[in-house]
Amino acid sequence: MDDVEAPGALETVLADVRSERHAQDRMWGVQEFPDGSGPEFSDEAERAKRECAAAWTKGELTWRHILAEEFFEALAESDPAALRNELVQTAAVAVKWAQSLDRRHGAVVHSAKEGGGSPEKLVRDRIPEIIRASGREPETRVADSGEHAARLRAKLVEEVGEYIASGDPGELADVLEVVHALAATHEITPADLERQRSAKAAERGAFNDRVILRLQT
Repeated sequence: MDDVEAPGALETVLADVRSERHAQDRMWGVQEFPDGSGPEFSDEAERAKRECAAAWTKGELTWRHILAEEFFEALAESDPAALRNELVQTAAVAVKWAQSLDRRHGAVVHSAKEGGGSPEKLVRDRIPEIIRASGREPETRVADSGEHAARLRAKLVEEVGEYIASGDPGELADVLEVVHALAATHEITPADLERQRSAKAAERGAFNDRVILRLQT
């Protein structure tokens, strides 16, 4: 039970999770993929729920049963809010399982995974040329269209995050470059995008008047 945990037990596991997440970002950068979840996993979710209930009834419940139920419930969700809720619950059970291991076997020093391949990131087209001019030889490859679109979405998150963190208006040029590249994946030119922006501004206005709408609850 959490109310009888040793002081700092939860914080230790959460610090290990944070360390692992930072290691993942160092290795792979910001990643963006489709969810791949949905109602097609409903049968698996129901099966996991039944197995969990049966194990509880027989006094044979394990962490594996509990985590499997939460995991498959997440897989069965397609609504973003519901999926996020299930993922948080899944993560919480995994953390609780790790705490249980620490209680039974003693806490161990977590070694964040650093393997899995060389770090990669999507870069501007002339970056390899600039690296060569500095006397180094870059290792590059060309992404296919699907990976390119996914990495552009991740790049957009990265660039927007850099602007939010720094407040530097120069970062907005990077955001705009990624937006134009993403638009190109939909066969939309910068001129097309500007026409769409202008049409929406004419119909609904822009964001110049600082209007804040109080939402009804």
